[in-house]
Amino acid sequence: MKGDDTSWLDQHFASWKKNIYTVNDPSAPLTVPKNKGREAMPFLTYIITRYPTLPHTSIFIHSLRYQWHNEDPMYDGIPPLTHLNLSRVQARGYHSLRCTWTMGCPAELHPTSPSSDNDDRSQNERAWASVFSTFFPDTPVPEKVGAHCSSQFAVSRARIHALPLEKYVQIRDWLLSTPLPDQISGRVLEYMWHFIFGMGAVDCEDAGTCFCEGFGLCGLKCSERECEKRYVLPQFATIPNGWPEVGPGENGWPAKGWAD
Repeated sequence: MKGDDTSWLDQHFASWKKNIYTVNDPSAPLTVPKNKGREAMPFLTYIITRYPTLPHTSIFIHSLRYQWHNEDPMYDGIPPLTHLNLSRVQARGYHSLRCTWTMGCPAELHPTSPSSDNDDRSQNERAWASVFSTFFPDTPVPEKVGAHCSSQFAVSRARIHALPLEKYVQIRDWLLSTPLPDQISGRVLEYMWHFIFGMGAVDCEDAGTCFCEGFGLCGLKCSERECEKRYVLPQFATIPNGWPEVGPGENGWPAKGWAD
């Protein structure tokens, strides 16, 4: 969003090529046709625009340094990017920037048997099956869909190019025209990226393996789903003002130093 502080990217990743899309500013150097579908619109616009000139690896992230979905004890976006094993991204093709199963795994959605509730999740389940059939009419709708949440991931050029440019244009055209509200259309794609980029309907890697091979954090005490002191889901999604210097321990956030 216009006004978001993205200076941390230049400060800590000066040698990386950044493509920063400002979704609510038509005059920005990089922008989108319409601010719709949350992060899905800039992600798709980047792919469509850069399709002939994609780098070896593309990393898709949200704009702010501190966000609840960053896989770090202090929700800091720098450590996951610093430690990401790009060789493993190339070998795997697609790699989430999260390893913990909290939200998304082992099965976030059941598209063929959606809940009868009317909350965002059940609406997303019902929409997901229809949208999937539109994009992939020759593929049966999966019974279960699972992936590490939050739409931050790395993808190889080869895996993006496995689908033709026209497919990404189709997906963006759908996003531009769908009457679904942003929280539904965005989440439909949030739990479809891994499939679009060639993974199975359920892509829930063992947390310890993900941390070790994906980020070099080996020797952690882990279960299949999580590793101790790496991540706690906060009660609220809004970072306290002044985080991490001011405000920890309030609004459902862990106290500063909880992972020391």
